[in-house]
Amino acid sequence: MMQFFRYFKNESENPFEGKDQDKAMLWFYEQSYASMGDDKDQIEEYRCYVKEFREDDGVPEGFKALLFNRYMKMAFSVVDAIPEFKTFYEEYYG
Repeated sequence: MMQFFRYFKNESENPFEGKDQDKAMLWFYEQSYASMGDDKDQIEEYRCYVKEFREDDGVPEGFKALLFNRYMKMAFSVVDAIPEFKTFYEEYYG
């Protein structure tokens, strides 16, 4: 699983804390996913809204679902957030 992580390298402390807020957040999500794994409800939500997006990029669907779920917490509209999420994902994982 560790091969798809871009930011979490099994450190005990976040090396991006106080330096880069976005990377610190992504490190935290990767670290959380490494310890908790997939959440079926998040995957169902992701499949409902984000259809056929970068299936072959090596990043587990469960992690994409976690990112989407977290991204949606800041959105005003699901419809507007889907293309914004894809742009965000491409910037950091594309």
